Amino acid sequence: MKKSLLWIVVLILSISMVAAFSFAGCKAKEEAVVEEEAVVEEEAVTEEEAPAETILVRFWNGFTASDGDILREIVARFNEENELGIVVEINIMPWDNMMEKLAPSLTTGTAPELILLDSEAVPEYAGSGGLIPLDEFWDWSGLDKGNYAQNILEPFVFEDVTYGIPMQCSTTYLYWNKDLFIEAGLDPEQPPKTFDELKEYAAKLTDLSKQQYGFAVANDSQSIAYFLWSNGGEWLNSDKTEAACDSPEMIEVLTMLQDFGKDGVTPIGMNSPDCDRLFTAGKSAMFIQGPWLINGLKQLGLNFGIGATPASNSGELWTPSGVCGYMVTESATEEGKIAAFEFIKYWISKDILKEWTLRNGFPAWSDEVIADEEVQNDPIQSVLGPLTQYGRGNIFPGMPEAGQIRDDYLNPLFEQLMYNEITPEDCARQLAEGINTVLGN
Repeated sequence: MKKSLLWIVVLILSISMVAAFSFAGCKAKEEAVVEEEAVVEEEAVTEEEAPAETILVRFWNGFTASDGDILREIVARFNEENELGIVVEINIMPWDNMMEKLAPSLTTGTAPELILLDSEAVPEYAGSGGLIPLDEFWDWSGLDKGNYAQNILEPFVFEDVTYGIPMQCSTTYLYWNKDLFIEAGLDPEQPPKTFDELKEYAAKLTDLSKQQYGFAVANDSQSIAYFLWSNGGEWLNSDKTEAACDSPEMIEVLTMLQDFGKDGVTPIGMNSPDCDRLFTAGKSAMFIQGPWLINGLKQLGLNFGIGATPASNSGELWTPSGVCGYMVTESATEEGKIAAFEFIKYWISKDILKEWTLRNGFPAWSDEVIADEEVQNDPIQSVLGPLTQYGRGNIFPGMPEAGQIRDDYLNPLFEQLMYNEITPEDCARQLAEGINTVLGN
């Protein structure tokens, strides 16, 4: 009976977990299930109900889980505290619904003044003229731009123009099950630090008689990116005109990942949410994921650790990162734009960023929040904040072709690799050929 109850708890928590943009920025690993019937658009002051002096800022986003509850609280507090007559009307809906509504609203000039989008969306919407430049925000706000992590600001710059101000960021981290470490005779406070240590630990933590895997690897291109950059490899050449991934560095990474599958260290054919559930159920000892699982794992009472992904044997460490940001649409009047600026300034203040970090689990990305005593005393956030510096953004930043490359080549070829249908050498070559095809080479 206890076992049955545990599986029910695991299932419920797994369903409720939210996962990026894209990679994690806004739409945290979107394959996590969200019950749409539970999503209710926020009942806020409408344009008709608002007093004449009210400045209304319509705000769309897709934070449909517990993060949306926190976001609503902060928006309500801003509405109460600001003395400028600004009312932010928050409208939360599933990301897919929001994107369906956004394009026609931008075309007709009926879009909300303020939206949240992953940085990957910048080339499409800035290029089509739906977003206004935000470079003036920093001078207008008087905030010290140098206080914020530059690698988190950069993804919103397209053709030398800023189109977004970060709302939250995430990189990827190694999660490990401390109880399984103890059972395997490993120090639960010392996760693997290098590729070689990862191989060693994964083998020791695998027990196929219990259907227990040492290291779960999701079948998607992000799983390659974690290791390729740290191993000194690149997807593209320096001017992003040609593939650079048919390289010894890539072949070495692909060989390691394929060997995990061959040796039974990792399950085959699992996507990212599958790996989430496997770890939550105590059936994988380690995996790599963003910060969106932290609160759910705490609620479950799982004895877990979280820290840096393993570096290469030479010590180099880089990881993909996702950034979600505030963007102002061309539907905004000048008054609406300034009102949106006021809310963005409020959000990236120390107090609000600190609250979001401690309550929602996403890492700090400003120096003053990282250095804050309460954040430093948090056993998880004191680790995650400094790791933000190792985030390198999306795999193909600023490239409208990114989705096509992933869907048509990277993910299918990686799946073939893990099923041992192609060699690492063939996989690297075909990845490069596919990228070049999309780029018109």
